[in-house]
Amino acid sequence: MKFRLPFRQEKAEEPQPRTYVLSPRINNILIQLRVQAEKLKRTYQRLLARDRELFEACVGAEQELDRDRATIYANEIAQLRKMSRTILKSQISLEKVILRLETIKDFGDVMNVLGPATKIVKQIQSELTGIVPEVAHNLGVIDEMLESVIVEAGSFTGATTTVMVADSEARRILEEAAEIAAQRMSKQFPELPERVDVGSRENSRTPTSDIP
Repeated sequence: MKFRLPFRQEKAEEPQPRTYVLSPRINNILIQLRVQAEKLKRTYQRLLARDRELFEACVGAEQELDRDRATIYANEIAQLRKMSRTILKSQISLEKVILRLETIKDFGDVMNVLGPATKIVKQIQSELTGIVPEVAHNLGVIDEMLESVIVEAGSFTGATTTVMVADSEARRILEEAAEIAAQRMSKQFPELPERVDVGSRENSRTPTSDIP
């Protein structure tokens, strides 16, 4: 007598979802951003040391009643501090971008974080072009990497980021960085003697941001 084996229905394989590797790409961008932030930090420290040398020379010239030489030193200091302010603000801005990128956990975070990040990187790149060309160039490469992740993550999830929201967030971060930079510089850079005429004193202020 033959027994029929119960019919076993094969379960159809479910289609595998598309996969998109996010973490290695973000980590690579983070590494590149940290390198540029460190370069800016070293540049700022060199400018700070040079400022102290010029300041001592300016004070010495003032004590010797050599007003012309003191004025030359003072104007050089003013230009140096203008560059220092831009570099320090850029360094702080990059550090803020790094902190935000480190919080990315999933695709939902990508669009919210990378949108403002690209705006900030573009702004910093523009401001550093005539001051630290190497860093400015490298930031251009990083910006392309960020844009690539945004495009690919967007095509994978269908998510988008609002330009207005990204601009607003980027502007807020840049303004915070400018305030922090001003506070640090007020503590690190001594005031010039009042009698020294600094022709570019008023022109040494750097705008906080210029995002349209």
